[in-house]
Amino acid sequence: AKLRLLSTPASGGSFGVKQAVFPYIVLMALAARKVGRPVRWVEDRLEHLAGATSATSRTTTIEAAFDARGVVSALRYDQLEDCGAYLRAPEPATLYRMHGNLTGAYDVRNLAVRNRVVLNNRTPTGLNRGFGGPQLYHALETVMRLIARELDVDPSVVICRNLVTTDLIPYRTASGALLDSGDFERSIDKGLGEGGYAELRRDQQRARSDGRLFGVGCACVVEPSISNMGYITTLLTPRERERAGPKNGAVTTATVSVDPSGSVSVTAASIPQGQGHRTVLAQVVADVLGLAVTDVVVNLEHDTQKDAWSIASGNYSSRFAGAVAGVAHLAAVKIRDRLAAIAGQSMNVPPAQIQFRDGQIFASGNPDNTLSFARVAGLCHWSPGLLPTDQTPALRETEFWSQPELAAPDSNDLINSSGAYGFVFDYCALEIDTTTCKVRIHKYVTTHDAGRLLHPAMAEGQIRGGFAQGLGAALYEELSYDEVGNFLSGTLADYRIPTACEVPEPQIIHTQSPSPFTPLGAKGLGEGNSMSTPVCIANALADALGVEQVPLPATPERLAPLIFALERSRRDV
Repeated sequence: AKLRLLSTPASGGSFGVKQAVFPYIVLMALAARKVGRPVRWVEDRLEHLAGATSATSRTTTIEAAFDARGVVSALRYDQLEDCGAYLRAPEPATLYRMHGNLTGAYDVRNLAVRNRVVLNNRTPTGLNRGFGGPQLYHALETVMRLIARELDVDPSVVICRNLVTTDLIPYRTASGALLDSGDFERSIDKGLGEGGYAELRRDQQRARSDGRLFGVGCACVVEPSISNMGYITTLLTPRERERAGPKNGAVTTATVSVDPSGSVSVTAASIPQGQGHRTVLAQVVADVLGLAVTDVVVNLEHDTQKDAWSIASGNYSSRFAGAVAGVAHLAAVKIRDRLAAIAGQSMNVPPAQIQFRDGQIFASGNPDNTLSFARVAGLCHWSPGLLPTDQTPALRETEFWSQPELAAPDSNDLINSSGAYGFVFDYCALEIDTTTCKVRIHKYVTTHDAGRLLHPAMAEGQIRGGFAQGLGAALYEELSYDEVGNFLSGTLADYRIPTACEVPEPQIIHTQSPSPFTPLGAKGLGEGNSMSTPVCIANALADALGVEQVPLPATPERLAPLIFALERSRRDV
């Protein structure tokens, strides 16, 4: 209890690098206590890239059993996870976060998986945006494309033949996930139609007739959000789990308060890094209480000695929309119900007939019978003796919420590793310049079903951010080492990040299938394209070159030998 964590409301970007307790943070605290002065940690770009954290590198051997129509009946994974120099909690979470949805959006009932972790002298790994998803779907969606290639059908056809159908949802996967909602086939049909997939295929035919390297690729992913705190314990044997005690759930908390003047404030145990959480929380609470968004103040500073929190608190795993906004809604509903009871007594009407709109509280059958929101709220502070006997003074509600569907793993390692599962279907068309070996995205279409959209503009901002990060993983970003382990990408001249000049504008399409398992029906969507975009681009590159697989990132240096080999084969023919 003597350890106090204070989080500022504007801590800057993360995407995972802040999800671990680095040794130097502990050393800073000890040094500051020793000398009685603030201690600052300063690192340059080289030190950060070499020693902070990176996403894991995974080598996957995957086998699929499928019939003449391309319908997959079984999958076998052998996953070898490179976790860098040493394991730092919560690693190897990247290997297990997607455990429940190893079969993605597909109805595959037979599954085997073998997981191994290796350590070496590289940058230690951590939870990078979409952690576990890019690695899993790179293997799964590559094999779906190879099935289509084997059968000489369009990859979108094989994807649709294997989807979990609407009549099966909620759907329990072979490894334990409970897919909560969605109409995957409808989302794909909408994406293919509105994005002009057929026209892209015609563009491809025209380009190939001119001898150009033009490819089209697809990717279909299930995007998990609201991590089950017990998923990492699948690393342990059932006997070890039993000895340690069960781990499960994802407790979320928020507090809504109304002061004597009727001003509303909100706090929550989630620290944003620029995603717009304050705006969305203000909107969610204002909607419940019939106020303007500007009437609600949100403070996301956090102090573990005075603010409500749990072991699952924080901003990670796309848990904001489904869990944090949802629990703020539940706290606001409690405030509204209390105000309805107080107003009902003053207006002489049942609480069920009380409505809230435009800063007023009124009777549904008699709009003239009204009181201001501030007047009713003030009674709880200024006139507690006039409150109904079942009401306590002041207006402050703290709500805790955790999904009952998030159980601990069973003895067979089956676990619903996340609370909600969105759906993403991407396709893109691209061309490879045979002279420079550079890649140009001709068109990129991404279709999302993230349940109920709380704030469409911010949702699209999250999608664009995930797409840019996925594009970087596909074409630019890599921590490189030479043959004896020397670090070669210690500056931003060597570690290349796409800028606005390199990132094309994706076409974003939405469908909405509200989740029955979250308070607002919302799911996360900030990580989907970091999972789908790398393999979507890899599939398009392989299609352009006529090869089985293209290594990522697909830099000109990596593409050059593939292009030259293709040109030699064409000359030989």
